[in-house]
Amino acid sequence: MSNNKSEKNKKTQKRIEYKGENFRVSRTGGVSATKTFKSDGQGFTINTKHGIRLHKRLFKGVRMGFQNGNFQFIGRFNNGPLNFNISKTGFSTSIKNKRGSYNFFKPNYSSFNIGGIQVRGKNAGAFQMIYIISILFINSIKIIWNIIISIFWFGFLILKWLLDFSIGFFRAFKDYK
Repeated sequence: MSNNKSEKNKKTQKRIEYKGENFRVSRTGGVSATKTFKSDGQGFTINTKHGIRLHKRLFKGVRMGFQNGNFQFIGRFNNGPLNFNISKTGFSTSIKNKRGSYNFFKPNYSSFNIGGIQVRGKNAGAFQMIYIISILFINSIKIIWNIIISIFWFGFLILKWLLDFSIGFFRAFKDYK
């Protein structure tokens, strides 16, 4: 095996693709056409690259089927920025942000986008951790700043109210005598 090929894979690669309704052209995946037929939770997909897939929807987000004789079980759920994936090989969860996603159980499946270039794998996991930690640090500083400003503002309002109340009370007391 040549070392030259592994060096090519280490370089960051830009994703170039066109996706239509039934047609996809990609720099790495080539050309493929797809047609899906669906009815009542059952489906039949023909793909020029991946063959024939028969699938059945079990319930929302979960399907099972056969593709080229291989059994598939896929479940995808999302709740806000968190995504949960279940398959026949295991379970994973990831968090999505504007720079990509970080997979907690399988960090090598993470992605990171910057300047239109997508990085995947181990490097993407490291970039995502740096990004997430920096965002958490910045947001915690913002929260602490807002709490401090709120405490000073409420303290100022309480002192102002006490001062106004005291002045009004002593003026009324003075006028009463």
